[in-house]
Amino acid sequence: MFYKLCRTSSLFDVENELNTKFRYPKLYEQKSIINGKYESNLPVITSEDPNSINYAIWGLLPPSYDGDWEDFQEITNTLNTYITYNQLNEEIYADSFDKRRCLLVVNGFFTAKLHKGKLYPHHIHLKAHKPFCIAGVYNKIEDGFLTCSLLVTNSELGSKYLPNMGIQKPLIFKKKDFSTWLNTSYNFEQLKPLIANHDRYEFISHPIEHDFYKNSKVFKQITESHHYKSVMRIAHQ
Repeated sequence: MFYKLCRTSSLFDVENELNTKFRYPKLYEQKSIINGKYESNLPVITSEDPNSINYAIWGLLPPSYDGDWEDFQEITNTLNTYITYNQLNEEIYADSFDKRRCLLVVNGFFTAKLHKGKLYPHHIHLKAHKPFCIAGVYNKIEDGFLTCSLLVTNSELGSKYLPNMGIQKPLIFKKKDFSTWLNTSYNFEQLKPLIANHDRYEFISHPIEHDFYKNSKVFKQITESHHYKSVMRIAHQ
């Protein structure tokens, strides 16, 4: 389960790296830790509007849902969706895999490694903390807001070592595959070869102290200074 993301890139860096403009640039906010346990908005590029960066609430809701986000997430967690799971709730996902695919704009995410009976958080990012996109699906609920879920798969991320408690990893595409993923003339079945064989980034993994993980103000200072204080030298053990 991936329920903490990072978005410390500037608006200029996001637009420059992705060659895509924000539809509502004044709404963009840098956040060192986006905690999926609380209702949060993520910048997204959607199949409906592939030439703009919009916003979606993280945690997929059914299109017809008119209740509170918190109530729904207590019943079923839709922050992540495992793409090879064959029993997805039709009322929640409907035809989102075929018609409502998206890209979630971030510049890092968090995992944890079990070491001698204790969990150690790790920050995963690209060199220079460049922004990248995690594949997702989205719905538009009755009030017009978008809600989304990031996709996870057993596919390798590219790096030989990335700490995680399980084998699942976020599905992450490079820019050259964005248009194909967002193109609704392809159904999900037709995109399975891309999912299995897409080009992959080489990510960087840093162990971070528990206090930095919990304290977003301190963590932001750590990421911006490019100095990471490890709990212990366990990155390759």
